[in-house]
Amino acid sequence: MTESPNRLSKDGIPIAQTIRLAGVKKLIAAHMTQCHSQIPSVTIMEEFDVDALVSARNTLNLAAGEGTKGKISYTHLVIKAVSLTLRDYPRLNSTLNDQEIQVLDQINIGMAVSLPDGDLIVPVIKDADRKSLQELASEATRLAEDARHGRLRPPDVRGATFTVTNIGMLPETRWQTPLINLPQCAILATGAVRQAPVVRQGAITIGNVMSVSLSFDHRIVSGLPAAHFLKALASSLSEAGSFQ
Repeated sequence: MTESPNRLSKDGIPIAQTIRLAGVKKLIAAHMTQCHSQIPSVTIMEEFDVDALVSARNTLNLAAGEGTKGKISYTHLVIKAVSLTLRDYPRLNSTLNDQEIQVLDQINIGMAVSLPDGDLIVPVIKDADRKSLQELASEATRLAEDARHGRLRPPDVRGATFTVTNIGMLPETRWQTPLINLPQCAILATGAVRQAPVVRQGAITIGNVMSVSLSFDHRIVSGLPAAHFLKALASSLSEAGSFQ
């Protein structure tokens, strides 16, 4: 980043500073442009009732004990639920190669991690559906720590078949239209778990809710099965207490 007090933009506006797109930043920018231009993306936004998820997380961490390293987070539970749900909706775990849709036989979840400079990197939890919840949580914690300290290796960021990103650090931001990461078919963004008025049995009460946004490649999946995937995901999250 450099100061540019005497330079003007194309529209004649003074430039305060410039940030050069070079190295990794340049590669990421080129890839994101490719993703945006090549994928006919559609986003479905919903709000999940997550009372059962909140209860399950509290119970799991209470059972683990106060001094336990690596508590179970909502992101860990979401990744586990997504990986299990993808077993029943394999089209969302596929890629488009030339003129054929290739349904993939591994469920590898990319987990978007925010870096100190504000950029994102996406390490990958391989075979997420086959890992126990504790194994998945430990791997996710390790990858996030390695990402923030610049310790990721090339294999750590390769081979994702579906991506999960969490915007819950900003509770006021509930939905987004996440950009699909080529060559994947879909990406899920989750908001913060928050309390809000909900209607149950005809009465208004306070419940725990979580906003979700699913972007998917419309060449591979249409809106109805994508909506069914979200419904199944909500059901899986409601059973998080049974995750092993």
